[in-house]
Amino acid sequence: MEETNLTTGLTTAQVQAQKQAGQLNQTPNNSTPVTMIISKNLCTLFNLINLVLAVLIFTTGSYANLLFLGPVVANFLIGTYQEVKAKKELDQMTFLNRQQVTTRRNRQEVPIFQDELVRGDLVYLKRGDQVPADALVRQTQQIEVDESNLTGESRAIAKQVGEQLLSGSIITGGQAWLQLTAVGSESFANQLAANARDQKHEVSQLLQIINRIIQLVTYTIIPLGLILFLTVYGRHHQLNSAILGTSASMLGMIPQGLVLLTSVALAVGTMHLSKHQVLVKSMTALESLARVDTLCLDKTGTITTGDLRLHEVISTAAISSDQLLIRAQKIMLATQEQNETAQAILKNCSFQLDLQQILSVVPFSSERKWLAANFVDQNYWALGAPTFLLTDPQELAQAQQYAQQGFRVLALVQASQEIQSHLTSGQLQGFLLINDEVRPTAQNTFSYLRTQGITLKVISGDDPQTVSKVAQQVKLPQAEQYVDMSEIGATTDFNDLVEKYTIFGRTLPNQKQELITALQNQKHKVAMTGDGVNDVLAMRQSDCGIAIAGNSDAAESAADFVLLNQDFDSLIEVLKEGRRVINNIERVAALYLIKTMYSAALTIFFILIHTSYPFYPAQMTPVNAITVGIPTLFLALQPDFRPPEGRFFRNVLQVALPAALEITALVMGIIACGRGFNWSFSQTSTLSVWVISLVSFAALWTTSRPWNRANVSLFLGLFLLNLTIFSWWGRFFKISAIFSPQLREPILILLLAFYPIFLIVRELIVRYVLRVKR
Repeated sequence: MEETNLTTGLTTAQVQAQKQAGQLNQTPNNSTPVTMIISKNLCTLFNLINLVLAVLIFTTGSYANLLFLGPVVANFLIGTYQEVKAKKELDQMTFLNRQQVTTRRNRQEVPIFQDELVRGDLVYLKRGDQVPADALVRQTQQIEVDESNLTGESRAIAKQVGEQLLSGSIITGGQAWLQLTAVGSESFANQLAANARDQKHEVSQLLQIINRIIQLVTYTIIPLGLILFLTVYGRHHQLNSAILGTSASMLGMIPQGLVLLTSVALAVGTMHLSKHQVLVKSMTALESLARVDTLCLDKTGTITTGDLRLHEVISTAAISSDQLLIRAQKIMLATQEQNETAQAILKNCSFQLDLQQILSVVPFSSERKWLAANFVDQNYWALGAPTFLLTDPQELAQAQQYAQQGFRVLALVQASQEIQSHLTSGQLQGFLLINDEVRPTAQNTFSYLRTQGITLKVISGDDPQTVSKVAQQVKLPQAEQYVDMSEIGATTDFNDLVEKYTIFGRTLPNQKQELITALQNQKHKVAMTGDGVNDVLAMRQSDCGIAIAGNSDAAESAADFVLLNQDFDSLIEVLKEGRRVINNIERVAALYLIKTMYSAALTIFFILIHTSYPFYPAQMTPVNAITVGIPTLFLALQPDFRPPEGRFFRNVLQVALPAALEITALVMGIIACGRGFNWSFSQTSTLSVWVISLVSFAALWTTSRPWNRANVSLFLGLFLLNLTIFSWWGRFFKISAIFSPQLREPILILLLAFYPIFLIVRELIVRYVLRVKR
């Protein structure tokens, strides 16, 4: 490939030529297409069953029994609309989060978005940046790259002029001008992603449970339906009656809307967070964070604002503090470091550095924790963490005294010979004390997280005493329990470390990863927050990665959430949203599974006694809508920020099982009484549906806890609507008036007895079946 002129960069004509040739750094949109969303919501097994049943019912001429399609169509439309809306929101948020890089075009350095780069562009990257496309190093003094996300090798690799960099790798030290050689789908990272597209994303724990239930129902519903149809038709030879009864049975066993409600709730939660400037990369990550019990965080950007200021310069040699500061500024200018520490040191810099004075540089890296500049006048200086540069006990003790006051301490040493990647000896020149402002809201944020049962661990690359002091300022529990990770041995038990300590200082990137792994080994769900390249390995290892936007492309790429407003307090909203979704879905799932349970039980019962199913689909349409569809839509979106209990089946069975058993027993009793008193099918079916509605309301009342004005108002309104339908509006749904002379007494008996029976059955189930202590 022809080399681009380093002075001019690409011209406008060259850029246009590359665009016309398709050499633009864009990849196909990975978000789900609208057509696929529609297809996913439409082409399901349950929809197929509904369609087959609808066709069969249509052949009977009983068109009122097709009303069950109303909720089916509504579920499809609502689910599709919510997912399409969520897709657009996420696409827009992703667009807003596009990363900018500096490129040289027409002799000018201009910032442009990564997807506007073309093949041949000259791009300037520094520590913490992610390589946007395959490239060659064109100009650098020394650059180090982490290719662990591509090759699995976590060791930083030094790159020289003319060597290749792969897209997706991370600059861990230094800076360089690169020339892009392969962009878009032709780059290494995108080709790797294309080969892995058939891999499925992790399904949320909640959806896994629900899908397991649906799988079980699927294996049950079709054979039971066929057996019931053949049994009823074989005995009575009434095709229409057999079709309608079997349809009612099968439709009752389908937990319509449960998966949809879960997906919609997650999608709505994602959209809510977008309003708080939080980018959610997957809806399942929302659930993962809600289940987190341990939060690991870096000091900078979370406890502190990251707004660093040079507090004091202390000279320990025969030079003034001003001269010491000038040396530190020369190191920063020579290495072209641009992080927050460099900006604090260079804030009042009044001179320019002649590049010809520079002999060589050693860029900063998370492993070394220092950087150095060698000059042609035989001045060799290094600046960085005292514990990595100093060996004298008195000098180290002096540095520790400053660190105990809450300062970030940098030591400046002078060497007698050119400094390479390792510094063997150096003479201390002095200290620079950096002050990092504590977030005003940090104490309240951490206090809230602790009340929610989340353990906090601070894993930082800074001096542990400094981190401990800052953590104590925000009253973090056990903040005085810290460990210097630079002093631990190779055989140290990380499981023991995470049990003993809260503050981890001088932590290398691979050590952060090992600490996260140790917590996970102890069955903790761990989230990791960070804003730098040194946090990437830990964020990838964690169950949920959270990046503070604006500091590192690599950190944002590795994270599940990106706090675009750089406000750590937004994490509270993420936690609340995830917990709200999980708790509410676990709560309302019981209402969907009640009819699945009693429908299966009644189907088996009526197969055994060779009797038609006791009601038709049309009769269940208003009951399902009033007792399940409408209330769950409201309940699923209510605030509930308790830590998830992780007992889905037990919580569901406490409500669904007693309700299903009561409905089954009462319907069987109604059928027996109907035979004894010669009730008509219309009367027994009306009583059966009446029982189902009452017991469903008992379950709804229990599920609606904690009760508030909105819940009580919703419940009473729906109950009155149900009563109105059974009293006056039931004819359209094949429901007889319940207060007719023939039904008045059993109706009143059921009205008075349904709730006490539910409470008794529920207590017996809870105490003796589920064995839950009160």
